[in-house]
Amino acid sequence: MPRTKEDWKEIASDFGETYQFWNCLGALDGKHVTVQKPAHSGALYHNYKGHFSIVLMALVNSKKQFIMIDVGANGRISDGGVLFYTKFWELYQRGDLNISDSSPVPNTAEPFPYVFISDEAFALGKHLMKPYPQNACNNERKTFNYRLSHARSVVEGAFGILRSKFGIFYKAICFEPKKAATIVAASCYLHNYLMKSQPRLYLVLNWRVTKPDNTELLDLEPSSIRNTLSDAQTTREKFCHYFNNEGKLDIRKID
Repeated sequence: MPRTKEDWKEIASDFGETYQFWNCLGALDGKHVTVQKPAHSGALYHNYKGHFSIVLMALVNSKKQFIMIDVGANGRISDGGVLFYTKFWELYQRGDLNISDSSPVPNTAEPFPYVFISDEAFALGKHLMKPYPQNACNNERKTFNYRLSHARSVVEGAFGILRSKFGIFYKAICFEPKKAATIVAASCYLHNYLMKSQPRLYLVLNWRVTKPDNTELLDLEPSSIRNTLSDAQTTREKFCHYFNNEGKLDIRKID
């Protein structure tokens, strides 16, 4: 986890340079990791797909490295509400993440807040951006969704690499949840080490190839939270306006 405002700003700068989503502090997502049914657990770890699982929550930088993980929540918590049970959320609520409030973005002197980006599994927040619903999209909002999706692809990429490279994700993990969580966390740390020290060797195989089994890192369900703070909506509209005006890009040239 970044410790200083400068560390967070470096992450945001990398996202801006690489994915043209300025003031982004990381892409957030979670996955269900399938485990063997824990003894005497009833339906506690039973997820929406009918498997038993623990949840891996992760924040990823523009280099597909994990900058925060929280693993071990029971799979019965199927949507992005699992975020509220993480250490990350606790630090955020207390104001202890040590992130700056705002700073200008290219082509405008107006300050923009620093934000995290996510998908429909999470509730929109003042510092947590998610796409507009498809049934409420005009062309401007579609542009925002495209820019967010492009930047957020790093977290799906990190999960894809992780699953491809570590055999524990090919089938249900046959340990009790606490030990399974330790193994999953160790895999994430090893992923980071290899991404930093030997990226070419680590990524030599095509991680997009699906392994021949029916066990996946399952997505979280869309958030059931419908009440959104006006500050959160204002922040999203601000980024939407920017992406369609001062920060407009030719999307055909986006990698």
